[in-house]
Amino acid sequence: MLQIVKILILVLVLGFSAGCHTTTVVHKGADTPYALAKETPGPDKKAKQGSTVFGIYSTTAPMEASCDRNHPEVIIKTGFVDLVIHTLIGPFYTTKTVEVYCKP
Repeated sequence: MLQIVKILILVLVLGFSAGCHTTTVVHKGADTPYALAKETPGPDKKAKQGSTVFGIYSTTAPMEASCDRNHPEVIIKTGFVDLVIHTLIGPFYTTKTVEVYCKP
């Protein structure tokens, strides 16, 4: 039993250290994405979105964002708090942070 606890602790430590990630979607942009830039302006729109049943069904209303300018960029982040929620109750509820930038 002690061996199983040690393995679970190791898996959780590895998950916490490597579990945070970012997905960036850029529409026809030639510039460096904001997710890779050293300095970024604040997002034009930011929301926390939740889902249930392994992330299949959304529990929050869809976020709508429109950019009058040419190059929208959407960044979907799994931060530390999102990872803790996913680790503790992941199959039942999980969250992601969504940021929308309207590039000039």
